Amino acid sequence: MKSIDLSRRAKFRLSGSDRVRYLNGQVSNDVTKAAGDCAISACVTTVKGGLEGLVWISVEAGGQAFLIDADAELRESLFERLSRYIIADDVRLEDITGDYLLIHDLGKRIAGIASERFALPGNDRWIRPGALPAGADWMSASAAEALRVEGGIPGWGNELTLGTLPAEASLELRSVDFHKGCYVGQEIISRLQSVGRVNRRLVALAFSGSRPQPGWLLLDVAGEKAGEVTSVVESSDGFLIGLGYVKRDMTVELAVSGGQDRSCSATTRTSAFQGEFTGQQ
Repeated sequence: MKSIDLSRRAKFRLSGSDRVRYLNGQVSNDVTKAAGDCAISACVTTVKGGLEGLVWISVEAGGQAFLIDADAELRESLFERLSRYIIADDVRLEDITGDYLLIHDLGKRIAGIASERFALPGNDRWIRPGALPAGADWMSASAAEALRVEGGIPGWGNELTLGTLPAEASLELRSVDFHKGCYVGQEIISRLQSVGRVNRRLVALAFSGSRPQPGWLLLDVAGEKAGEVTSVVESSDGFLIGLGYVKRDMTVELAVSGGQDRSCSATTRTSAFQGEFTGQQ
């Protein structure tokens, strides 16, 4: 069983008698789905539905608090964002980033909290520093990044940035509950689901030719800009793959240009997170 060290991620603890009601008003998923043996992902958004963070939520042993983790870059901004909406609520939000290690084990759950962070069965362990058992089979950061991209998982700083609409990155498939009560940004996210469509969608890509870089343009058959590459890795079987955004209704074969005669070709591929891209989403 491979283990991935996610300890650099920002980590928060939310306690208090109003924690369920309060957190359900802040995130896109139904926090009652999180349990002692299961974690969920959820979006934190602005009132206009743009991302302020993508978080994982689990329940602390004993059931008296939520454990929340997010990309390390969001440690200060997300803590401030969540704190801003605590008014008369009986909740306490604590930054516990340095108090715990966060280890994700790939494979069927033996111990810990079930989660599918890489679109594969896995589980999380929140462990106090110094209490980590010996003998873990660690996956390198580069191998974990390749696993993320191979699975089609959008990553913060690559596919996800402040203001990204959840539907652009297919987050509505796993991180949004359209039947729960109101939360910040819910009106826009629900409207896009029911009556609207986003102008771009995240797709999984396979490249041939030279290795592209994030930021290279995706071009349609007429040579016009159709999107942009956001991540590039070498897959476990040695192929160049990546992620990128393309315009809605775009064809599945694209040219890739980095300028100054640097180019390759790309086709969309199936990923576990997004499923098969049809070009008509």
